[in-house]
Amino acid sequence: MRVQIKVLNKSEGVERVFLSEIEDASTTKEVLDEVFRGRQAVGNGYQTMIRCGTDKNFFGVSTKSEITDWITRRLKEEP
Repeated sequence: MRVQIKVLNKSEGVERVFLSEIEDASTTKEVLDEVFRGRQAVGNGYQTMIRCGTDKNFFGVSTKSEITDWITRRLKEEP
């Protein structure tokens, strides 16, 4: 399943953005690894959004469990 990840951080007039795409994600671990890489890249106070498969919009996720639940559910939905 294709997964796109966007991690944003805005502080003191500076905006940092981490964009990533996994073409064929098959586990939640590979998605979590990429999310955490993005969070490290932009620093504290981040906002994480994920888009899976054919989604047109990004969906905000905060905690590790939210990301895991979201990706697990989407992997089950994909044929």
